[in-house]
Amino acid sequence: MESERSACVGLVWVVALLMMAGVSVGLGAGRAVAQTAPRAATVPAVLLSDLHFDPFHDPAKTAQLLKAPLEKWDAILKSAASLDQAREFSAVQEACKAKLLMDSPYALLNGALHEAKAVAGKAAFVEVSGDLLVHDFDCRYRAALRLEKATGDDESISAAFAAKTTLFVMKEVEAVFSDVPVYFALGNNDSRCNHNRLDVHDAYLKSTGQTVVEGLRGISASERKQALETYDSAGYYAVTMAAPMVRTRLLVIDDIYMMSKFADCEADPSDKAGAAEQMAWLTRELDGARQRGERVWVLGHVPPTVNPASSLVKGHELCVNGGAEEYLATNDLSNVLEGNADIVKLALFGHTHLDELHLLGSKDAGVPVKVVPSVSPVSGNRPSVTVGKVAPAAAELIDYTVYVASNETGVGTTWMKEYGFDETYHEAGFTATTLADLIGRLHADHDGIGAESQAYQKYYYNGLPVTMSGPLWAGYVCSLDHPTAEGFVACVCGK
Repeated sequence: MESERSACVGLVWVVALLMMAGVSVGLGAGRAVAQTAPRAATVPAVLLSDLHFDPFHDPAKTAQLLKAPLEKWDAILKSAASLDQAREFSAVQEACKAKLLMDSPYALLNGALHEAKAVAGKAAFVEVSGDLLVHDFDCRYRAALRLEKATGDDESISAAFAAKTTLFVMKEVEAVFSDVPVYFALGNNDSRCNHNRLDVHDAYLKSTGQTVVEGLRGISASERKQALETYDSAGYYAVTMAAPMVRTRLLVIDDIYMMSKFADCEADPSDKAGAAEQMAWLTRELDGARQRGERVWVLGHVPPTVNPASSLVKGHELCVNGGAEEYLATNDLSNVLEGNADIVKLALFGHTHLDELHLLGSKDAGVPVKVVPSVSPVSGNRPSVTVGKVAPAAAELIDYTVYVASNETGVGTTWMKEYGFDETYHEAGFTATTLADLIGRLHADHDGIGAESQAYQKYYYNGLPVTMSGPLWAGYVCSLDHPTAEGFVACVCGK
């Protein structure tokens, strides 16, 4: 299984606890009491991430899906399960080293989308921060169809079905939210080749671009054309967000090209064309937005932060030798966002499958980052959907509520409210100022035993029976406002 999955599993924190005894932790100061702010008029928005739809959950249906047009997929997937579904699915799980974990079957995906629509009411828009496809797509394709396992790195045999499945997921979301804009970012599993891999001008992008653009309701013809051109190139695009948003530019990136473990589909890790192209475009877009007096939201998949689990597990060695792991290969993205904090009002990501918040920069010049928890339960977490309250006039996220499923299958599932940001953390807005105050209080709670710290841990793990305490907690909090490896190590080690 891939690295992000293991990073999410709570066991790594238990190991880290045992290894952190020698680590000195530097803690920042925070305000003891959160400030309040006047309430702004808000609209609801649906925030989704890591759908990870598994078309192989009933392996016997795979051959039918291969032959059927997309408009027939719902009927196939809704039909009665095959008599040997459980046994065949277990065989796929075993073949692809996923014995104890599962991604989203059709019932869960469908139920999550309809739950999000129901609890959001009249949502103004939907943002999906990537990973539409099941993990280990090629392996599962071969196992479901009883084909031989791949002997090399060539995944071309499943490429067309990967694109077809991506189109299905996109169209499912757009059908449920048929009257509002749907903004998709791609994730590191959204590819025709191995995860963390994609070519520039890839055939996968060409085959999915038109469906992405169809969901961009309320934009001009010229923006549609430009969005399709840039998406076809490297999975990125820019749009002016439709009303009721006011003078707000949405910049959508495909940061698979920026990952520390990226390679193109030919397994060449030196290919940086996609990352360079997007960073140059991002800089131009931000400059243009500032000149036009616009505010900016950024939507991507992989957060521009350190990976605290893989970093803290090094224990005292982290303070001696450094080497904190970052999700992205460079700090270019975090630097550019922080450098434009005067206009970047929010950045949304996913990837970790956990419920996180981060601050790039300071309370006076910072970018609030929300890492949206996953629909997929593959990391042992409960399936989640998030509904935000957005102030269109200010282009700010004011509040959000997370809803969780009672089980991972989607069958006989009930959904319930897990928590709300404001009522839990007592901050009337998700801004650089409020996050700096909140993170300051988390820093000051050295042992992680206060009410807010305990709440953060509970919702961060989202169903995993693990907590943090002492140096482990203090070290984790360093990741919330120190996105670079250098800054993170300095915070953890008191340098």
